[in-house]
Amino acid sequence: MKKYIVFVICLSFLPLLGEVTLNNFGRINPVKEELDVEYSYEDNEYYVQHDKLKLIGTSLFPIANGYLTIVTEHENIPTWLRLYDKSGNLILTKEFNKIINLSITENGKFAALYNGNVLQVLDITKLQLTSFERSIQFAVNDSGVPIFVDQDENIHFQDHIFSFNENIRTVLFHNEIPLLITEHSIYKIEQTLQKIHTFTGRIFEAKIIENSLYVVIKNNSNYKLLKFDNSKDIEQIDEIFFERSSNRIHEPIFAPLNYGEEDFPFPIGNSYAEIQQYGNTPYLHPGVDYLGDDYQEVYAVHNGFVKAILTTGGDPYWRIAIANEDIPTETQGYLYAHLNENSFTVNVGDEVVAGDFLGTLYPWNYFDFTHTHFSRVFCTGSQWYGDWWTTENNLFDVTNIQDTIPPIFEDAINDERFAFRNSNRNYLDPLDLNGEFDIITKCYDLANHWYWKIDLYDLSYSLCSIDNPDSILFQKFAFVYDFDLDTYINSNVDFMILNTIYSRDATCYSIGNYQEREYYHIITNSNGDSLITEDDATESFDSAQFPDNYYYFKVTAHDASLNTTVDSMLVYFNNGISNSEENLLPTTNYQLSNYPNPFNPSTTISFEINTGNTEDTELIIYNLKGQKVKTFSVILSEVEGRGNKQYSVSWNGNNDYNQPISSGIYFYKLRIDGKDINSNKMILLK
Repeated sequence: MKKYIVFVICLSFLPLLGEVTLNNFGRINPVKEELDVEYSYEDNEYYVQHDKLKLIGTSLFPIANGYLTIVTEHENIPTWLRLYDKSGNLILTKEFNKIINLSITENGKFAALYNGNVLQVLDITKLQLTSFERSIQFAVNDSGVPIFVDQDENIHFQDHIFSFNENIRTVLFHNEIPLLITEHSIYKIEQTLQKIHTFTGRIFEAKIIENSLYVVIKNNSNYKLLKFDNSKDIEQIDEIFFERSSNRIHEPIFAPLNYGEEDFPFPIGNSYAEIQQYGNTPYLHPGVDYLGDDYQEVYAVHNGFVKAILTTGGDPYWRIAIANEDIPTETQGYLYAHLNENSFTVNVGDEVVAGDFLGTLYPWNYFDFTHTHFSRVFCTGSQWYGDWWTTENNLFDVTNIQDTIPPIFEDAINDERFAFRNSNRNYLDPLDLNGEFDIITKCYDLANHWYWKIDLYDLSYSLCSIDNPDSILFQKFAFVYDFDLDTYINSNVDFMILNTIYSRDATCYSIGNYQEREYYHIITNSNGDSLITEDDATESFDSAQFPDNYYYFKVTAHDASLNTTVDSMLVYFNNGISNSEENLLPTTNYQLSNYPNPFNPSTTISFEINTGNTEDTELIIYNLKGQKVKTFSVILSEVEGRGNKQYSVSWNGNNDYNQPISSGIYFYKLRIDGKDINSNKMILLK
């Protein structure tokens, strides 16, 4: 299958179209001639076609005597830079850990990029790379000399290093003289750092076009475009008024699209932490893809401070990261990716309010998949460099989504709902199970889109008696798609989780891309605490703990809107264990429940004890990360023989330190004589 979408982009080395003006967002309009480019995705390879040349790449840039392309598949595998001559012959391929904020000099002889560790400048003519300190704010002149800002906010140019205490908007070259643009001033470097102009308003944008410096000054909703000619005279050449801020404050969050519209059926293209594979390497999707229309407006979901504006692969990959707090130490925030750079209404250092307009969606080049990749992130630094963690499934926290479609189970193997596989990777007959084995389920969710299958929010499973299918002999939580992911760093955690929770053998092969979406979950690879570690891969279900008999396995799946589907399958255990009285386990489910659920501020947890061997009984409450929140020691009254006794515990939503906890999903377990007997889920809503 292949699909072409004709898309128009603006690139260097093309003649000017006309006068420089402002667009509707207060940004300087592109002034280069438009270039027709076709993108395609064929046989797991990306191509960009221009002027009868078909080159491998996801972005294309004209350079001196040829073209440069970059191949950006996703965030956690290397990005490739490729140089071609005018005839389309490949000159150079170079692998980088990342390619962030790629820029090319006006003469097309040098390219500069941040590779995730250091700034690098490529001499395109000599095919030589030179490395400098870490920086995502940089510019390079036509001689290949950079000016850049390091992570300590020092400015570097040639042999000079300048300390600076102002917020630097950007750096650039004007007639080979390096300029520093701050929030209110323009500086130049000529042996020393010299201020050349200060504005009463804030500098919103600055660009060099045909050897002239253009600056956009913002005063509230007023944007003025000023031109500096070579004699330093200033001329106002355009002005617009633009205001798109609702100042709405909420908690937890509204979705970044169709902001504030209640019960909106948001179509979701990819969910958090689901498996993806668009090239050779699988990864876990570090966010939620909210599908929208080309150039649809994107809004901030939380008050905060802009920490990063950067691209990881050309025009389609521009993104904004906004921290909740303006601090250099670790803080949480939100990432909005795949936006149009020339629609941005904010700069690094700006303060934003929930509901502020940020920019518009970039038209996606492949398939009908225009979207914003939206993540909750946490990072450190006065400015962020793109190496952040993602955390928690934000789709669960969106208060205005309407999704009524429950998860969908499919047969995992042949006509069997679940698959059973032993440690030798052999698949077992479900009516002749023995020893320890893994249970594999195949299921997915649809969120307001007929085609794009997404993965679930959580999974759990239980074993039930054939004689009483409602009685639970064994119950265990598998996992919740709410992990912390290091996709933007080194993906060591991602790969560990991926290979633990997903089956990837020839029979049950998990994959997710534009054409295939098959999610096979190894639900037994979990110790039940929802936190996935390397040890979880060794977990399994031990059928020898139960007498030979027929049983039902039941699997429960929730999506992020807590729509629920339960599916089951009949199995038989054949371990040579007789169904005698001494081997029988209690068939009660202990009637463990809580009411009300959801609750605020308190709930009552009830359970039934029907055995006399209950000297040490605890009720333990856990959060989604498997951390203990509250422990109750239950004092049992004496029970003669095997009578029934009902007990209850009231919980007010405080932890063991009597501190109130936040809204969310919590699990409670009944533990008797050191053994986990049963567990259940509850939701605290504040």
